[in-house]
Amino acid sequence: MTNSTQTPFEQYLDRQDEEAWAAALTTLLRSVHDVDKNATQIWFSFYPLSLFRAFETAADPEKLAAQLLVQGVYQLKDQIDSSHKFLYGHRYWPEVKKAVETFAANFTAPEPSGLADTILKVAREVAQADKVDESLTIGITAVAFMTVRQAGLAAFTNARGDMLLDRKYAKKSAEQVLRDRAVDDSQGLFGFLKTVDKKWTVTYDESEAQAKYKLNHVQDLAWGAADDQSRNWREVDPRRVEGPIPVECRSASCGTCWVGVLGGAEKLSDVAVREGKKIKEFGYIDTTEPKPLIRLACQAQALGAVSIVIPPWNGVFGKYLKSQKTSAED
Repeated sequence: MTNSTQTPFEQYLDRQDEEAWAAALTTLLRSVHDVDKNATQIWFSFYPLSLFRAFETAADPEKLAAQLLVQGVYQLKDQIDSSHKFLYGHRYWPEVKKAVETFAANFTAPEPSGLADTILKVAREVAQADKVDESLTIGITAVAFMTVRQAGLAAFTNARGDMLLDRKYAKKSAEQVLRDRAVDDSQGLFGFLKTVDKKWTVTYDESEAQAKYKLNHVQDLAWGAADDQSRNWREVDPRRVEGPIPVECRSASCGTCWVGVLGGAEKLSDVAVREGKKIKEFGYIDTTEPKPLIRLACQAQALGAVSIVIPPWNGVFGKYLKSQKTSAED
């Protein structure tokens, strides 16, 4: 889309670079409810603006996708209503989507407020209309703004705007979700004596009661998932060859098994040297934190129950983005 065919709101979003978004996210996270602090950061790691811009400016996007070994559904335009299902704020998606559309229709440049303040303004309007705490609407509103940036306002407006959660799960309070994430499996009356034979539950979709599997103490997330034969996983996602978590190599070489950790990051083993190096090469996260929110499932060992979210795509793009940034600076 050329600048001349963009709406004023799209032009405004187009002027916000990665640095502006990073600053806005840092500001917004201070006000996001604990139930969505991790989820919001994970979502923005799943759909980085830097990668979208690489495809946006590529002469041949399909060739670039092949070069970066991209598999699965990675474009937001193909999952406008579903990409954020794992956020608690997804419950307010129909209202947030409508509010963003109204804001975009009435938007006139220049917008005097910064990006964070603009997002907060819309989030506050939704919270007041729905009579909920605005901390619950901030993360999903930020997601909506970025979705417009990557999918375009027309596609965003044309999406149905459905809330995709089961009604029973949707009724859970934010506090109940946080309590559920914190619970560890009971090991029985003499569980305190157990060592290697402890069992932990991994939840890979909080919105489905059956989306769980058990693994052994200090077993990595991918090995545990391989024992889950509850459904034909290839039919769900061709990348899932043996369980709910896509996996190919089991040695941190392919990047297929990356996951976001919604709850229990502190109950996973520290990032070892190889995982830390490879996860940066893949482009998923660039951090020195010992227990980050993005992990490679084949390397992260469970020391307790955890809740994760599985991205619908994977690739190897870290080095490419770094080279593009270096070229732009030269």
